[in-house]
Amino acid sequence: MAEKKMPTSGPGFTKPCKKIDVHTHLAKGANAMGMFDPEARIEFDKVLGIDKCVILPFAGRMPGAPMADANGLLTPEDACEVAAKYPDHFAWFCNIFPDGTDATYQQLKKYKEMGACGVGEFGTLQRFDDPTMDHLFSCCEELGLPLLFHMSPNGINYGVIDEAGLPLLEKALARHPKMAFIGHSQPFWFEISTYPADLTPEERNVYPKGKVTPGRVPYLLEKYPNLYADLSADSGGNALIRDEEYALEFLDKFQDKLMFGTDICNTEFIYPLSSYLDSLLHQFKISEEVYTKVCRANAQKLLGI
Repeated sequence: MAEKKMPTSGPGFTKPCKKIDVHTHLAKGANAMGMFDPEARIEFDKVLGIDKCVILPFAGRMPGAPMADANGLLTPEDACEVAAKYPDHFAWFCNIFPDGTDATYQQLKKYKEMGACGVGEFGTLQRFDDPTMDHLFSCCEELGLPLLFHMSPNGINYGVIDEAGLPLLEKALARHPKMAFIGHSQPFWFEISTYPADLTPEERNVYPKGKVTPGRVPYLLEKYPNLYADLSADSGGNALIRDEEYALEFLDKFQDKLMFGTDICNTEFIYPLSSYLDSLLHQFKISEEVYTKVCRANAQKLLGI
């Protein structure tokens, strides 16, 4: 067999695919957060090598979130409008405040009929085992809507609440086997490794460094077919970059369950995972098949985009 030569990132090298970003936030008009509007994001995606983005809107104020209000961020209706205007570049999720009644089901059904391909970024401060959340999961399960969640450790900041080791998420996964859960945020990716059981919620809401000793996230990804993972932001990116030896094992083992995303909001965000994945491909550390699944094909398959 002929010896492989190292490809380069120059003009002669072509990646096997453009990326799909499953975690995109946009704004409209003047807003204090300086976030991309749709047109600016389309232009910046040319630099990022992305040709499709999934818009994650906000359902108004999220309890505990750092923004005082929606502050120009897109609502589900806005996201639908953007995707209709630029259908080749944007797909969209809906978002909702669940109330445990049929109104939740009817609103989700309406959004799906409008074209939503999932729910998220869901981030209300409710426990995974709250009856209102269980009803939401049942609605998503019946409608075939994946849910991408931000997680809160024991109720600090914002996100769906779980405890160390993610026991409540596991119960939800087992109770709703036909619903796709997509994990995101620091407290979720913190659990890629193992840690002392007595850490505080604040200590679990960080970006840890160092070698990974496989923890609850890989365990749950292996045990439950309905759990997927969003690699966006420093949370997902850090989980891989902190330990390349384990990252290669993790990417290979869960190549059908991981999805590329950014969670960047403007050109000032530094997001190393995209170039890191490219580098792993260039160095033949991951295959074109793994790269293509993680960067594009898994999102296409799960979200139907």
